[in-house]
Amino acid sequence: MILAHELHRSTTGADRWMLFLHGILGRRANWRSLARRWLERRPGWGAVLVDLREHGESQGFSGPQTVAAAAADLLPLVATVEAEEGGRVAGVLGHSFGGKVAIAGAAALRSADRALEELWVLDAPPGPRDDPREGLTTEVFAVLRRLGSDYRSRVAFTEAVVAAGLSKPLAQWLATSAAEVPAGSGSWRFGLDLDKLQELIDDFSRVDLWPALEAEIAGGTAVGLILGGRSQAVSGADRVRAEALAGQGTLALSVIAAAGHWLHTDAPAEILEILAEPPK
Repeated sequence: MILAHELHRSTTGADRWMLFLHGILGRRANWRSLARRWLERRPGWGAVLVDLREHGESQGFSGPQTVAAAAADLLPLVATVEAEEGGRVAGVLGHSFGGKVAIAGAAALRSADRALEELWVLDAPPGPRDDPREGLTTEVFAVLRRLGSDYRSRVAFTEAVVAAGLSKPLAQWLATSAAEVPAGSGSWRFGLDLDKLQELIDDFSRVDLWPALEAEIAGGTAVGLILGGRSQAVSGADRVRAEALAGQGTLALSVIAAAGHWLHTDAPAEILEILAEPPK
């Protein structure tokens, strides 16, 4: 099964492709605006916006639901893009959950003799999380599990999420994953399998990908780690280790002071400026 995806090219065409990977509960459309602007800065590149397993239109993937499985899904996608569109997939960029999938995907591609030129990790901890059940993601999952299953419209779903205590922008974003089931029935529900997503986020919290990230650096891949200054997603030992690698000149570490965890929406101009060139 090939992951759902969409392609965008710079005006000069594309001989290299960058995969854009969203975070948990996200979808490929999250990257559309930024990717189009990025292509203006990177002639010769194309962007592959991906729905990761059990997100968006990439439904029904067999278990286990793990970061490694999500990374393995990238290999047939890469082969398909290269066979049908030409050029080569030379970079992977991922945010949060997608950031860890990007690291694991880079390792899987290297094992298949398809080593990357660029790897970008946005506000994702390469190591395990100290408190995997803490934070906004846990709160969002709890709210979605408490909600009733059927609503008369996407707007009604949004209102229910706000009434349950989440912000309106977050509720509107979650509503992009609401679906009319069956089509034309007038009955709307959250369209993702929360149990499968919980398995993914639990594995994301457990897995240690520092060895894989450092292997990419040692293998010659240019690696960039971009953090939100107001985010706590990457802290403690992860932050110390990243700063040490940056001090050695082997990792391009950028911190956008005014951005939170969703830094590509908090600070798109700053992100574009960083992504305008390979990590260095």
